[in-house]
Amino acid sequence: MHGELTITRLAIDHYYLLSGALAQHRDRDHLMLPLGEGEEVAVADVTDDYGVLVLAGPRSRDVLAAVADGDFSNQAFRWLTGRRIDIAGVGAVALRVNYVGELGWELHAPMAGLPAIYDALWAAGEAHGIADFGAYALNSLRLEKAYKGWGADLTNEITMIEADMERFINWDKGDFLGRQATLERKGDGFESQLVYAELSPGDCDARGGEAVLSGDEVIGVTTSGGFGHLTKRSLVFAYVTPAFATPGAAFDVEVLGERRRATVLAEPVWDPANERLRA
Repeated sequence: MHGELTITRLAIDHYYLLSGALAQHRDRDHLMLPLGEGEEVAVADVTDDYGVLVLAGPRSRDVLAAVADGDFSNQAFRWLTGRRIDIAGVGAVALRVNYVGELGWELHAPMAGLPAIYDALWAAGEAHGIADFGAYALNSLRLEKAYKGWGADLTNEITMIEADMERFINWDKGDFLGRQATLERKGDGFESQLVYAELSPGDCDARGGEAVLSGDEVIGVTTSGGFGHLTKRSLVFAYVTPAFATPGAAFDVEVLGERRRATVLAEPVWDPANERLRA
């Protein structure tokens, strides 16, 4: 799995690509290296020029509509779409996606304009109880939504098959980069598969790198984990042997020297039908 990208088509010949925060140079090389002589493709790295603010929550539509012109209704601005908007006189690209698992938008704008956008959003959001949140809160929320993380749960050592993401592959669309290798991995079998599980109650949570055991046998390793503060559940991602990858399967995770029981979940513990995202 080479990387993880969000791709938005801004025009027929203009695309905006977002990659992992630490993958700037790596992903730029993946875009540049395949370019052939005579191909009219320009790749501009705007990492240092643009930043992003995430506006998320059940009242995020009200806040955004108060500071930007346009129709932000569900019918006019659907989930997984994007458009250009203006906030406080600053041009931004608004994407109806986020890593939180709630109704919301990512607002991408030039670095110099971010303070003005932030101030406008804060002023409009005070009536709705707007608050800042940081990376630890983000991690808790994405775990409750069962969102995998690049660099931990998803790496270039595995394919979409091991990552339990085959549902996102369209095998009928013809050839594409990695198609044959992925089919071979699927046909030859694989030694581990990513699972989403809940740990039995305790006073600490898995962080990634903990041993996964069945009896005295090591059957895998955790990749990330944490506490879901809204659902009050300790959650973890782990790679395990396929025999333990079905919903309801149980195994132990050694957390700070203590074996904790883990049960594989069939769906996210928060909004499994994506109703809040689609609202």
